[in-house]
Amino acid sequence: MLSLLGMVLLALGGIGAVAVVHVVCVTIELLADWFRSRSERLHTDPDLRAVTVSESIRNGNVSYIQGLFDTSREQFVEGRRIEGKQAEQRVRSAHAHHRVAVWG
Repeated sequence: MLSLLGMVLLALGGIGAVAVVHVVCVTIELLADWFRSRSERLHTDPDLRAVTVSESIRNGNVSYIQGLFDTSREQFVEGRRIEGKQAEQRVRSAHAHHRVAVWG
């Protein structure tokens, strides 16, 4: 059986088109606000996980996929890509050892 981290990484291939948000700095507040606006859904569906995936650093810029991952369906049910010039330390720390960070 795959771990949650493995399932999330495999599901990235099927995420399809997502909204892209461009910011100067990816902050915890930016991530938390998006998850907070979906808190009812997260609290009522025990299969949903709030995750971010560190995609890459290109040309000095950072890129993350932020989304709601359904563990029973092994796919993202909602997501967006965030691209920025940098990420604050707390965001970088969450991804220091793994590409996938599970929040809350």
